[in-house]
Amino acid sequence: MTECVIFGGLLLDKYFEIEELPERGQDGFINGEFECVGGCSVNMAVTFDNLGGKAHIVSYIGKDQTGQSIMKYMKEHHLSTRYVREREGTTGYCMVFLEPDGERTFLTKTGMELNFSKEILSDELKGIRYAAVTGYFLLNDQTEHIVQVLEAFHRDGGYILFDPSPLVGSIDQELLRRMIRISDMVTPNTSEIGVVREWLTGDQVVILKRGELGGTVYEGNHSFDYLPLVVDTVDTTGAGDSFAAGALFGIAEGKTLAESVRLGSLTSAITVGINGPHGFWKLEDKLKEL
Repeated sequence: MTECVIFGGLLLDKYFEIEELPERGQDGFINGEFECVGGCSVNMAVTFDNLGGKAHIVSYIGKDQTGQSIMKYMKEHHLSTRYVREREGTTGYCMVFLEPDGERTFLTKTGMELNFSKEILSDELKGIRYAAVTGYFLLNDQTEHIVQVLEAFHRDGGYILFDPSPLVGSIDQELLRRMIRISDMVTPNTSEIGVVREWLTGDQVVILKRGELGGTVYEGNHSFDYLPLVVDTVDTTGAGDSFAAGALFGIAEGKTLAESVRLGSLTSAITVGINGPHGFWKLEDKLKEL
């Protein structure tokens, strides 16, 4: 079974369904609400597992009711808790304001998911050759230690995908440079590329994501465009995470870069058709529906 490790925190997503965001200082209504386990890491992990792999998330969670709910969710859905640990403290949550066209706005209260120590990797990533790193996870006080672990992983021949995240501009610039230097694949969107561009060396595969327009893949002196699948959009939350996980799974399975990108586009299309940041499915079933 193909395995990967995902460096990214676990938290709770609190969804609020609205018609539109009100102007600043004005009122609005909430039409519905629901909760689910979230964070880029679990969105990636679920997609990777749906495709037949096994993803191991690296995250602390608090010893509170939210943390207990997350651990229960992980176990019920057979998600790996190999590198998930509980600590005294509160678990973070994210308020997601979801509009009818699938667009969403986030506000996050951070918690234990932005903690890290090398002790959480008790077996030193034994047997794992592929890693995904979310930019959000590089916003804590232990980022130096995270990058050190990944640099060692890279020296040992590990393959690293780095998904920058909208807050990539808040990452320490020297640590960001080091992170990109050891990345084999970087998957920014159109707003993130401006932040990471100066650190790209040409050694990385860069997938520039343009949402519903598809994107462009750069590999050395070559590039090619890809188009998204046209599907009915329910919720765009987690689409980029699902794309990254699909592309990484393809690479880990020995597929070509073009095949891996197509797989990422497919998993992203499946995700935008789900109400929530991820869902549980089998690829063969979804192919019949698309």
